[in-house]
Amino acid sequence: MTLTSVLDTTPARPPDDGIGARDECDPARAVDPHAPVRDVADLVRHVEAIVPVAVRRQLWTLFFDDDDVPLPLMVPLEGIPEVPDTSALDHYGDALAAVATEFGAGTVAFVLERVGAASCGPSDRRWAEGLRALGRGRPFEVRPVLLCGDDGVSVLDAGRGTGGRTARGGVPQASSSPVRLVDIVRLP
Repeated sequence: MTLTSVLDTTPARPPDDGIGARDECDPARAVDPHAPVRDVADLVRHVEAIVPVAVRRQLWTLFFDDDDVPLPLMVPLEGIPEVPDTSALDHYGDALAAVATEFGAGTVAFVLERVGAASCGPSDRRWAEGLRALGRGRPFEVRPVLLCGDDGVSVLDAGRGTGGRTARGGVPQASSSPVRLVDIVRLP
């Protein structure tokens, strides 16, 4: 066989193994790491590409510029407690403010990774509340807090609405997304 004949052949596609095509191998379905992450669905897809299922208990912090483009910077914190320490969270918020200023991050997203079902428990809710508060009085906005469990990635703090963005100071921004009653009324 000559070099020319090898170049003229079309490589055969690997046989389907019955399991199904993997998204990361399909360029049409791959997540572009430089595409803006504008809403909650984009954020979930972006995080699923990074942390598809939980491996251990940790907190991921992701940074985005003012155009919603992911910055090449992520901070995983291992060994986080079941109940967040408000003082430690406040210090972490101060550190994030310095990082956001240094790297030009306009928003941050948090992903609570923990093994277990996707159902939200009291510990998860306390983490979501504490993490949402980190944007108050700091130079970055906090996006919806996500949960990565055994079943994949989901929105942990759905009570904030479906728009996915909060203005500086914790005031929700207007959104063209429909609002559900469950997003407005918080039952005990």
